[in-house]
Order: sequence, then structure tokens, then C-alpha cells
Amino acid sequence: MPSKITNFLHVSQTTGTTALNTNFGTARDHNLTADLPDFQKAAKRWVGILETLNIHVHAIAGGCTELVVRVTSDAAGNESILPDTTATIAPGIGSATTGSVAFSAGVGMTNLNPTQTDSILYVWVKTNLGTANLKEATLTWRE
Repeated sequence: MPSKITNFLHVSQTTGTTALNTNFGTARDHNLTADLPDFQKAAKRWVGILETLNIHVHAIAGGCTELVVRVTSDAAGNESILPDTTATIAPGIGSATTGSVAFSAGVGMTNLNPTQTDSILYVWVKTNLGTANLKEATLTWRE
């Protein structure tokens, strides 16, 4: 009889207001830590599957209707785990100047480079037009 395989779901969240516009910028990235299980910490590497990324924005203005997101493993934004992905903002029911987007990724992510021992993922967000303020970003991943 085969053994049972169990998935572990992890959540990482960042909060705080960051002004977004139509450009990516290093001052506007959001660091999310993919918390490592002990066996992966000992090996100084991690492997997982990026499941979802949820982003909440407010103060939407200037015709902003979409967000473009990129997730990278480096602070410079050059090593993509999730390349540029666009989603239409679902406006809030009580206020049209707030809204959310959700991305379902299902992409493998790994840090097999022995010199990179952290588990930080960098989330880059920009608007299609106008501006918005990022209020919260939540990433889920599984191992």
C-alpha cells in the first residue's frame, strides 16, 4: 500500500501602504518570506510551489483598472519565478476606489543556489494607468 502524501500550505503576508504607478521600481517591491521548514533550513535551500497571490489596493485613481505583478527571487527583479502577469482589479462593493486582484500561479519555485540562503520572494506591482496604493499582499505556497 503506498504511503500517504501530505501537502503543507504556507502563507506570507506584507502590509503597509505603498504608492503604485505604471512602472516597476525597487522602492516599490514587497518582500515576502517563504518560511522554510526545518529540514530545508538545514540544507540552506528550499523547494515549493507558488499557489496564489492576493493583492488589495485602495486610493485607485487616474483610470487604473489592472495590476501587473512579477515575483522574483532577487532584489534587483531579474530572476523571475512568476513573470509579468496582468489581472483586472475587482472593485470594492462599498467603494470604487478600493479593490483586489488574485493570481493563481501553480509554478515551481526553488532556491538551489548554495550562496543564496534566504527565502525572500520579491513581489513587484505596477498599474496599467493612473495610480493606486498597495494595502496588502498575501502569498500562499505549498511544499
